[in-house]
Amino acid sequence: MKNNRRQAQFLLRSITDDVPQLLLEENNLVFRNELKEDILVPCSSIISIKILPINRIYNPSVGLLKDGMKGFMAHRNAGVFSTYFNYYVDLNVVTTTNTYLFESLDLENASQFILKLNETIKVIDAVNLIDLFKTKSINELKEYMDQHYKDWAKKYNLENPRTTLDENMVRLARNKH
Repeated sequence: MKNNRRQAQFLLRSITDDVPQLLLEENNLVFRNELKEDILVPCSSIISIKILPINRIYNPSVGLLKDGMKGFMAHRNAGVFSTYFNYYVDLNVVTTTNTYLFESLDLENASQFILKLNETIKVIDAVNLIDLFKTKSINELKEYMDQHYKDWAKKYNLENPRTTLDENMVRLARNKH
């Protein structure tokens, strides 16, 4: 997993879905992949954890075809293409032996996970996401990020936007229809 960012649902409790999960257990961070194989990261081995926001452009013209394959579909809304950003959280975990890079699959579970994680291990949070998680609803947070992400991207050298579309996102999109 070294230097390979993995997308995962950040969770306080495991779910039965086949989505990759990053779990916070009593003494470990646990990455459970699609095959339900666990990679344990002992909290005692963690040197630092850093979080940063990330956005991905969402354009309904890139979607799933009826056979479930990735493809392009034309969606027009009053003659205008609809484009907006989805926000996620990057979690960079440095241990005594390795570096683990994760990207959340949603903002709501990620915020709850990071608030709990910060109680156990002090999280490096240059953008002050933790304060935002504590004081704003998810919709307020997304609006705030819409207003500030461009400046954050410049200041913290963030991708603007991250554009790769991976199989987890395709699977999640398929399940929402």
